[in-house]
Amino acid sequence: MPSRDGILKDDCHIARIDVKITKTFDKNSMSTLPLGRSVDGAPLQDVVLVLTEKIGSGNDREVWRHPLNRALGVKVAKPEQERAQNDIDLHYSAHLERLGVAGPHVPRVHGWVRTNRGRGLVVDLVQRADGTPCPTLSQAVRSGTITEMEAVGLIYEACEWLTRNGVILADYGLDNFLIRQSSVAGRAYLVFVDGLGTRHFDFKYWARCTFTPLEQWTARQKALAFRDKTLAMLRDRSSRLWVPKKQQHLAA
Repeated sequence: MPSRDGILKDDCHIARIDVKITKTFDKNSMSTLPLGRSVDGAPLQDVVLVLTEKIGSGNDREVWRHPLNRALGVKVAKPEQERAQNDIDLHYSAHLERLGVAGPHVPRVHGWVRTNRGRGLVVDLVQRADGTPCPTLSQAVRSGTITEMEAVGLIYEACEWLTRNGVILADYGLDNFLIRQSSVAGRAYLVFVDGLGTRHFDFKYWARCTFTPLEQWTARQKALAFRDKTLAMLRDRSSRLWVPKKQQHLAA
């Protein structure tokens, strides 16, 4: 992962074209986690990033490549969505950091930036060495990138990690975890890119973050549900894991 101070070493020519400097920004709305400086020397808190390369899109957010560092992504909420998933992600990431939880299964969350598409949350991208996005579990299985037995092992290993670290997977939809090959360990991991912590800022979420036994119990229950549901889809060749959603709709 590139250091924060070295964030502008790559693709500086893009920054000169796609970054606008503004003097009217309220710095109090920014995270205290700085992400470096612009090529003109201005802090990135005073920079509006122009996002031009969309990487993916979900129900609530779009993911764009950071114009100053191709190893980073910017998650921007869709205008029609009311759920503050970026705020949840940042809060839960800080919560896990306070607990000392880290590892290959969770991308790092860096903080807020201003963009031409609204406020964005900067995160580490889960991508291959050539910069292309890593596949989802279903994509990896359907393409033969990993075998079914390898997929089973990855699911069990991820379930054990979630339980051991007390990490709550609130939404275990298939698009919420990717397969990343580790060049260091020489093996693959499931990486959870969405659905951690909660889907709503409510009393249950705050209670879990406050009372460790409740958080650990919830994490275990959610992890087991994720494991059982995903393994069931792996066994069912008519499930969405094997058959893309559009093809399922046509078959119906």
